[in-house]
Amino acid sequence: MKKIWCLMLAVSLVFSMTACQQEEMVQKETEQETPAEIQENTPEETKPPQQKNELLWTTGIDPVQEISGTVEGTTETYVRELTDPKYQGRIGGSEGNRAAADYLAKEFERIGLQQLPELGSWKQSYQTNVVSILPGEAWIVAPDQTQTPLELGKDWVFRASPEELDVTVSLTTDPSVYNEGKAIWDANVESKGIARKLNLTTGEVSAGMAYTNPSGNPSRILVSEEVYAQLKQPGYQIHLKLPDAINEEGSAENVVGYLPGKDHTKAVVLGANFDGPGQCGPLLMPGAYNNASGVATMIQTAAWLAQSDELPCDVIFAAFNTEDNTENGSDALSKLIEGQYEQIRMVNLKCIGWKGQPLTIYGKNSEAVLRNSLAGGLGLQYADRDLGADEKAFYEEKMSAVVLFQDACLTNPETNSILNTTRDTADNLDFTMLDDIAKKLAAWVIECGDEPLDSYAVYW
Repeated sequence: MKKIWCLMLAVSLVFSMTACQQEEMVQKETEQETPAEIQENTPEETKPPQQKNELLWTTGIDPVQEISGTVEGTTETYVRELTDPKYQGRIGGSEGNRAAADYLAKEFERIGLQQLPELGSWKQSYQTNVVSILPGEAWIVAPDQTQTPLELGKDWVFRASPEELDVTVSLTTDPSVYNEGKAIWDANVESKGIARKLNLTTGEVSAGMAYTNPSGNPSRILVSEEVYAQLKQPGYQIHLKLPDAINEEGSAENVVGYLPGKDHTKAVVLGANFDGPGQCGPLLMPGAYNNASGVATMIQTAAWLAQSDELPCDVIFAAFNTEDNTENGSDALSKLIEGQYEQIRMVNLKCIGWKGQPLTIYGKNSEAVLRNSLAGGLGLQYADRDLGADEKAFYEEKMSAVVLFQDACLTNPETNSILNTTRDTADNLDFTMLDDIAKKLAAWVIECGDEPLDSYAVYW
C-alpha cells in the first residue's frame, strides 16, 4: 500500500511541476513584444530601411482614358490645411483630430458627396483608445538633489503616457533594479524588450517623435546627447512628471462620403487614414507624407467622380481614424458595410507623392485581379506584398483590397527617416504627381469599378 501511495505522490508531483512549467512558459510568451510594439518602440533614427521589393509591370491591360474638364482645388490645398498646427498633428481622438474631421466633412459636402445611407451622417463614431495633447515636465537631479529644469522640445520630448507619473529615476539595464520601480530603462544600451518598459533614449530632439501610443505601453523619453551624458554620471537622475494622456474608453470618428452608382450590389471604397503622429510641446509632427498625402488625393479623386454623369457602382470615400489602434476606423467601416454589398473592392491611399519617387501598387497574389487592374490602368508597377495597413480590414469574403503606395517609403533612407518627425512637411511632396494620379484613379473607377473580384479563364 505504501508503494502505491508513493507512486501516486510521485505522479502528482510530476503533473504539478509540468503545470508550473507550462504556466511559466505562457507567462514568458505573453511578455514578448508584439511586432507593432517593436516597431513603435524603435527609435526612428535607428530603423533601417527595408530591402527593395521586386517591382513588376502588368501586361495586356490598357491604361485608362483621361478625364476631361477641371475641378476646384488641388491636393496641395488639402495637404497644407491638414498639416496646419491648429490640428495638433491630428493624433487620434485629440481636439485637433476632431477639428480635422470637421474640416473633412465640410469638404466632402462642398465637392458634392452624399452621406452614407447606413450612417445618415458624415461621421462614423466607434470606441477606441484616444489621446490628449498634454504637456510634461522634467528635471535633471544632481547627487546633491539640486534640480535643473529641462526644456520640452529642446532638451527632451516624450510619447503619451497611459498613466500619470511623478518619479525620480536613474538609468539602468538591470531588470531587477528596473522592477523595483526606481529606474528608467536605458534603451541606448539595450533596446531589446523595451516595449513594455518606461524607457529613455537619445537622439535629435528637434526632429520630435510620434506622440501617439496605440498599444498603451509606458512612455518613451527622448533626450539630447548633452542630457544623456549627464544622466550617465554617477548619482544623476531624471525627475519626470507626465500626465495621463490616454483614455482607454474613448471614441474616435471616421469621415465617410458616398456617391451612388448604377449597380448597388457592388462598391468601390477609396480610403486613407487622416490621423497623424501628433504634437509634443512645441514640436509638431505634421504628417504630410504620412498621411495627409493620401487623404488629399482621395478628396481630389472624389471631386472628379462627383462630376461624372454615371458611375458603374457605388463609391465610398473614407477618411479613416486611429490607424494603428487595435480598434481602428477601417475595421469599423468594413463591419458596417460588409452586409450591404455582394462585392467590395478597396484601394487604400498611403504615403504617396514624395518628390522623385515612383508610385507603386502593393497587393498579394490573392488580390491579383484588383492589383493588376489598378496597376495596368494607372500605368504603375506593382509589388507582390501587402502593407498591413487599413486595407487589411477588407481582406474578407466578397472583398478585395490593395494599396496605392510608394515603395520608397520603406526602402529609401531619406524618405523613411522623416516618418513621424517634424520633417514630414508638405514641401517634400510633388503635388503635380498627386493631382495627376487622382485624375487617373477617378478614370479607373469609372471604367473598371464594377469588374468582378475574380477572373476566369475560358477555354475553347
